Amino acid sequence: MKKRYLLGALGLVLLGLGTSACSSQTNNSSSKQTTTSKSKKSVEKTDENSSESTKRSKKDLSTAADNQANNSNSNDGKAYGGNFQDSKGYIAINNVTNVAVKGSDGDEHYALVQGTFTNNAKEGVDPTSFFSNHLKVMEKVGKATHDLVLVTTDIENELTPWENQIKEGRKKVEPNMTGNFVIVYKLDPANGAKTNATHYVFDPYDSKFGKSLTVKVYESKTIKKSSDNASSNSHSDESTDTNSSADTSSDADTDD
Repeated sequence: MKKRYLLGALGLVLLGLGTSACSSQTNNSSSKQTTTSKSKKSVEKTDENSSESTKRSKKDLSTAADNQANNSNSNDGKAYGGNFQDSKGYIAINNVTNVAVKGSDGDEHYALVQGTFTNNAKEGVDPTSFFSNHLKVMEKVGKATHDLVLVTTDIENELTPWENQIKEGRKKVEPNMTGNFVIVYKLDPANGAKTNATHYVFDPYDSKFGKSLTVKVYESKTIKKSSDNASSNSHSDESTDTNSSADTSSDADTDD
């Protein structure tokens, strides 16, 4: 009888241990599944973030590429991002204007480059010298390009609407200061230049200064030569003097 009780008790104990083991195994399995699920979600989230980051990077690169394209093919002629720099200075090209100067002795044509210059050197530097020492300027007609020559004479006397800016371009800018400028290049057919250029190329002599930039002409203007205006005014004054003399003669005759 005792043996039966003992065997029955032992059976219950073994049954309890088996149930506990199964329960523990079930809990472990559930825990593993939960951990695995969390890991998968974490990986998926990481992948999503990585994908989103990649998309943003591609978008940023695309935007940068678009901006670079704007530099070369801006429809409105403004040189977006047309910047060049080194340790001594920083140049930002704003636009290029074609100007025809009408004169009694013939027409003259110029390309006016407008921009800003920041001096990073320890001494004063004029924008025109800095610009011409770092950049070669070419006109572009179709696929052909032609080097242009910087005008170093007092051309501001003929280009009066830009007179002050041309003068500013020849004045020294103090260290850590920024100044505006207009730099003038002559379009001389005698030297092979065309007067109908639609684009201009700014090519750094040193690639470290920046990349080559092509800018569409912002606008074209025609003005009258100032010396012709002065001559016209002079003739007008002489005419007035002549009439005055004639009047005087007439008065003298009347007195007689």
